[in-house]
Amino acid sequence: MPLCPSSWDVIGVDYDMIMIAQVPSLQSLELFVSVVDLGSVSKAARRHLISQPSASARIAELERLFHLKLVDGTPQGSTVTEAGIRIYQLAKETLASADRLMTVAKQLSNQRSQELRIHASHTIAEYLLPNWLGILRQTNFTLIPELTVANSSRVIQSVKTTGDLGFIESQETDDELETAVVGTDELWVVAGSNHPWAKRKRPITPELLASAPLVLRERGSGTRSVFETQMAKAGCGELLLEAEMGSTSAIKSTLVLRGSAGVLSRLAVKAETDDCSLVKIEVTGLDLSRTLHAVWSRHKGISSSERELVNIASQMQTGG
Repeated sequence: MPLCPSSWDVIGVDYDMIMIAQVPSLQSLELFVSVVDLGSVSKAARRHLISQPSASARIAELERLFHLKLVDGTPQGSTVTEAGIRIYQLAKETLASADRLMTVAKQLSNQRSQELRIHASHTIAEYLLPNWLGILRQTNFTLIPELTVANSSRVIQSVKTTGDLGFIESQETDDELETAVVGTDELWVVAGSNHPWAKRKRPITPELLASAPLVLRERGSGTRSVFETQMAKAGCGELLLEAEMGSTSAIKSTLVLRGSAGVLSRLAVKAETDDCSLVKIEVTGLDLSRTLHAVWSRHKGISSSERELVNIASQMQTGG
């Protein structure tokens, strides 16, 4: 014969939720502790900036919740009962535990805010981020930035895995990430000073550019992605490669020493074009401008120090 459920075995009742609902508030426990410490409900009410009737009602609610008499009122004040003494001791332990909880949570929050882990693509990491971090640290002296440099595709994957802040130069998007535009940049076609294009007076066409061997960044980099996309829009999807490199500095050295042509950020080649070791080659009908983005986890969100860095980047790039 099947057993009949007891009066407590009610189908569909979440007993954990019932227990949570029956736990007194920390404010009520603090008030009760004050009543015992001060020996008076009225004095405890004044300490907690509430009326005496409100304080009495809260103590009565505790007594109903515990099914215990905690305090006896006397002409001289309030006298704690034997049961009340035990509850008083446990209440103090509970309040101390809650205080420790908040202290640890604050410490963890502060620790997170002092550790700023960043993943950035090469151009941003080398030519923009140091200045941004310098400004951020003027008001965050204890901030310890930790920077990982990779191409834009790898930055996106790292941010998805770690939940850290990232900066990229590509137009890639991902449903798991939030993005914010922090500035703009432009790619330049540049060549060594002894390249045939270096003495050319007129701009070259995308078709001529596509027919020449080029030194480019590796696939997955924002520079490579933007350049290939814009060349494809110009009807020049097939490119000739002289070399493919994962280092901006290596590309610049190759262009200067071998007299080759390549594509890099204007930020990366400013010094070389200023001293004429590299020459900017004008190209007609090719828009090589690009936006720079901050990216972060949509699930984890963004910390205050990360948000401040993003704001600094945006303001500096827009001249704010």
